[in-house]
Amino acid sequence: MKIFGKTSTAIMACMALVLCAGMVLLYQKYKEKELEAEDLKVQLATLRQSEAESAVMRSINAQMEKIANQERRISDEQREQADQQRRVAEEMRSHAEVERQNAVEAEHRAVEASRVAEKERSIAENQRMVAEHQKRVADTLSYLTLAQQLGYVATKQQETGNTELASLLAYAACLYNNRYQGDIYHPAIYRSLVITSHGHHKWKKHKGWVSDITFYHDNPNRFISCSTYGELMEHTVNGDNLNTKVLVSNKQFDFRDVTIAPDNKHTFAVSREGHIILLKGGQINVIDATAIAPLVDIEILDGRLVIFGKKAIALIAPERPGIEQIHSLPFSIVCVSREGGHPCMFDDKGQMHVLKSMDKYESSKVPFKGQVTTYGSSSQKGFKVYGMQDGTIWIAYKNGKTQRLNGHRSRITDLRLNGWIVYSSSYDGNLNLWKVNESKIEPITIISTTNWIIDFTLASNNSNIWCGDQDGYLFRTVISVPQMIASLKRQLKRNLTREEWNYYIGKNIPYETFIGKEATP
Repeated sequence: MKIFGKTSTAIMACMALVLCAGMVLLYQKYKEKELEAEDLKVQLATLRQSEAESAVMRSINAQMEKIANQERRISDEQREQADQQRRVAEEMRSHAEVERQNAVEAEHRAVEASRVAEKERSIAENQRMVAEHQKRVADTLSYLTLAQQLGYVATKQQETGNTELASLLAYAACLYNNRYQGDIYHPAIYRSLVITSHGHHKWKKHKGWVSDITFYHDNPNRFISCSTYGELMEHTVNGDNLNTKVLVSNKQFDFRDVTIAPDNKHTFAVSREGHIILLKGGQINVIDATAIAPLVDIEILDGRLVIFGKKAIALIAPERPGIEQIHSLPFSIVCVSREGGHPCMFDDKGQMHVLKSMDKYESSKVPFKGQVTTYGSSSQKGFKVYGMQDGTIWIAYKNGKTQRLNGHRSRITDLRLNGWIVYSSSYDGNLNLWKVNESKIEPITIISTTNWIIDFTLASNNSNIWCGDQDGYLFRTVISVPQMIASLKRQLKRNLTREEWNYYIGKNIPYETFIGKEATP
């Protein structure tokens, strides 16, 4: 029993222990379950919170989706609008491109039209300018023709003694000629100017033919003349007066040429019979050169004086009067002139000889038939002038062209050149002017006498021309255009009347007064 009791107690104890352990375990399980429940509650709260948040998020998402759908609809609408605007813009761009193309084409058409208009305007302007030029040319030709006609009429009036009207008409001729830039050397105009300006004077000074005139190098109003009657005279121009001093008067001399040395202190005169007169400081020395007589001329060669006889030349020294050297020639000299700074001789066989030194000369054939009696050349303008025995004058230009001038009836005695102007004298008693660069060359008679003109010269300032004739007269004629016009202007005492204007100039030409007018350009 005791054993059973003990066993039961043990069992009970064991069972109590087991129960206790079970209770502990249950308690632990409870606690665990409680913890789990707590945990589940937390989880449930968390889930509930998450669910609430999820609901909020779903609501938000739904709202956002709604907003997004709304925005999508708006975006779609905007896209549709944008597409529509793009289509509109494309249509507008296409239309603008068409308009641009049309504008470009229009611009091209406008440019072409402008070009055509400009061309037509240019053509019209050119036609206008041509018309104006033609009118000016026509007016110019009309007035120049009028000036030439007035010159002819002025000359006729002067020749008939109506000097007052002649001066008025000559002045009108110069006025219209210069106003329309005509050539003052037209024969009608220049001739009328020469005869109406009263620039012509003459003085009886010599008994024999006046054979030569030469000016001092330092004074255009002081010169020496010689004659075939053995006279050497020194003249000083004082306005319209000529003061004269006789240097030599010996009829045994037959002077043909006179030269003043460059120092203006020595004067040499050549007498045909073979004597050379040297004047220096009032002293007269006679050099015998009869060995080469007859003498025809005296020229300077390399600063020394060369005397030309008919068949020989001689060299003289001014410091020691006398012949230093004589050189015979195989030809006969007809006339002496200068070519290229050297003396030149023309013979009776149609040859020209340029003297280089006393024993050297270069010969060439004269390019024209006939006897050369005087010669001149212009290195500046490039032409040569040959005066012939029959009164013909030949011009040879550097381009090979030649021109024959007919205006003298007898032997040409002297020639002078001034630019393109050639002056010529002749046994026919006329001294003519020629403008040799014109297509048509006509003579203008400056001096006309009934006697032979042997020699003439230009004053050093080219304002006057001087000549002498066989009766011993000395002639001076003003050839300076400004001086002649000024002289003509001083003579005008009145203007043309209306009747004179209408008759000589024309009713269609506006009336002008000449008193106070300038005829110079």
